[in-house]
Amino acid sequence: MSPRRKKPAPVPLTGDSPTTAPLGNDPILRSVSRAAFALVLLFAFLLLWRGHNAPGGGFIAGLMTVGALILHRMATGTSALHVDPLRLVPWGLALAFLTGLVPYLLGRPFLKSAYGYLTTPLTGEFEWASALLFDFGVYLVVVGGSLAIAYALIDVDPQERVEGDE
Repeated sequence: MSPRRKKPAPVPLTGDSPTTAPLGNDPILRSVSRAAFALVLLFAFLLLWRGHNAPGGGFIAGLMTVGALILHRMATGTSALHVDPLRLVPWGLALAFLTGLVPYLLGRPFLKSAYGYLTTPLTGEFEWASALLFDFGVYLVVVGGSLAIAYALIDVDPQERVEGDE
């Protein structure tokens, strides 16, 4: 029998640890946040997927994802996102811009969406649209920008003194 390996602990962000997280020692929050995190992300991806045909889209899906990621950070003291959130912003801007540029280069109006239908045995018939790529670019910009702002506010130390404080 091989010995069981321990799962490595998540790496805390700049000085944070589960014991210094605002609510990191609350067992109820930690257990409930796992299920809430998964459900909110699932709903966010549904809004992203259906956003070009129904209410939703990249913006609201991004905000819901940010809410789930902040809940995770509050409950555990660590980030579930393993990259700097600001790195997502240029990728999202590039994707949204290229989604509009391609139709323009093909002689159509800027941001003109193409669409069609696919049928698979698993999902049946569903519509695809190039607007989903634009929505995904918006999603990346919203997640990256909002998380960068939220993390900057979370990392503020209210006891820190700056020049000019008396």
